[in-house]
Amino acid sequence: MNKLAIHGGNQTINPKDAQFHWPLVTKELEQIVIKQLHKTTSIYNRSGIFEEFETKFSEYHNMPYALLSNSGTSAIFSMMEGIELKPGDEVICPTYTFFATISPILYTGATPIFCDCTATGNIDPSEIEKKITKKTKAVIVTHMWGIPCEMDRIIEICNKQNIFLLEDCSHAHGASFQGRKTGSFGDAAAWSLQGQKIISGGEGGILLTKHKDIFSRALLQGHYNKRCKQEISQDDPLFQFALTGLGLKLRAHPLAIAIANHQFNQLDTWIDQKQIYADVFMNEFEQYPFLSMPIYKNSQPSWYAFVMQFIPDASNNVTIEQFEAALHAEGLIEVDRPGSTCPTHNLPIFTKPHVAMPRLYKKTISTPEEFSNANKFYENAIKLPVWAHKNDGHIMESYVAGFKKVCDTVMKEPHLMCSI
Repeated sequence: MNKLAIHGGNQTINPKDAQFHWPLVTKELEQIVIKQLHKTTSIYNRSGIFEEFETKFSEYHNMPYALLSNSGTSAIFSMMEGIELKPGDEVICPTYTFFATISPILYTGATPIFCDCTATGNIDPSEIEKKITKKTKAVIVTHMWGIPCEMDRIIEICNKQNIFLLEDCSHAHGASFQGRKTGSFGDAAAWSLQGQKIISGGEGGILLTKHKDIFSRALLQGHYNKRCKQEISQDDPLFQFALTGLGLKLRAHPLAIAIANHQFNQLDTWIDQKQIYADVFMNEFEQYPFLSMPIYKNSQPSWYAFVMQFIPDASNNVTIEQFEAALHAEGLIEVDRPGSTCPTHNLPIFTKPHVAMPRLYKKTISTPEEFSNANKFYENAIKLPVWAHKNDGHIMESYVAGFKKVCDTVMKEPHLMCSI
């Protein structure tokens, strides 16, 4: 057995060669940005690159109304305004998610009601059903790490109770459930176009909705004047606010959307390639009893990330911390234990909103539940990026080799791991 790098053996890969770069800056992309730079760096209505991207994005998801914004958080905020969320309302949310799925709710004065997840990391439909009250206005779901939620069950619950269904698709560009794209199931959906999201402009977000009234309110929240006058009917009572909007400016930047638009043209190709690499990870790692592979069925994940579960009871007393350290020593620097994506119910912004926003909240909000599934998923999550290009195969192969080197040691010579 090859000697572990953490004990002086050779690294599987040079860390400099093991990085996940996204988005990739190519000559073609540079030219697209320069072209947009010479066209305009500010768009006041639905025209130009905004109109092009919104049209393609809405048609891809078969949703009639699209609205770009400066971030995915702003897009979620616009959904909350779109459904007229207010103090006294409740929104059922996943506790295991990135906090920005939920934090925009606080600006309306409504109350987030947290739900545990299933073994997939996604919100548990059975828990949603238990949490519904007369105050429930909406359910928001996050398709965690690009694996779609059980949308058939969730739609049935929301339709039965006549409550809004909202989707946070920030991890799930191009994913589908039962042949239907995520973001097309609910009353409205939002995507982030930030950072390493599959479709990225560096910063940005987009909202889709099937309802004109949700769109009009969302439009007013972050836009004003030309675009509102262009898209809100003059006989709509909201048209009187077209000049000013509702007082905020949340517009996207044209250069960011030019980047995102170029990427969107390659989305389906990337999803296909990501699935090939995800299958390799799955096939190579599932032999190890202390690693549980991502769970999905009836769906095509987008593979924003490949998130496994570490099983301490099957790891021969090797801890997840020791396992991660050994992988990093092999040069696999992208191996990660996600920190900010976590059970959110105990974060101060949600437990002490009266301190952060005394204008809207008067007391501490306590959540007595333990949310055992979410805590377990968070504590044992190990994340890998999933590459999207054929010429990334050598990096992916190095990660497989490094993982197998460490995993074999866990299985055959665990005492070498316990000394880390």
